[in-house]
Amino acid sequence: MLLEREIKKALGGSRLIQKKINSPLDFAEVIQEGLPSRSVFFLQKQLGLGDDEYSSTLGVSIKWLGRYRKTPRNHLGINVSDRLYRIARLYKLAEEVLEEKQAAIKWLHRPQSALNEKVPLELMRTEAGSKEVEELLYRIEYGMYS
Repeated sequence: MLLEREIKKALGGSRLIQKKINSPLDFAEVIQEGLPSRSVFFLQKQLGLGDDEYSSTLGVSIKWLGRYRKTPRNHLGINVSDRLYRIARLYKLAEEVLEEKQAAIKWLHRPQSALNEKVPLELMRTEAGSKEVEELLYRIEYGMYS
């Protein structure tokens, strides 16, 4: 099962998120307070996304990314923090299921037949799409998808 510490690592670890996280409820509190803006760019680098694709996935403008890149000490709003957490959680879940970081990144970037040829990262823009990506990953994990 995916541990919160893995999600925290994807968002910059203790260096960026200084609160202790032991449960999803701890993360909910951090999200409500706002994740550090540097977490946005930490995750972007791990996923290997350019600003165009990443801003679209995160639901922000390219100008927004530029503004937060220049002011890294600012905290994010609750909505962007929540979307960032969702992307990080599904990225780490894909990594756990596929057992390799690069395999997870490739999988997230490629159309998946079980998702009607949609790209998981594109579906992750919404909660409904994210749920489909998560369910597919669990089906793969438990051998219910061939």
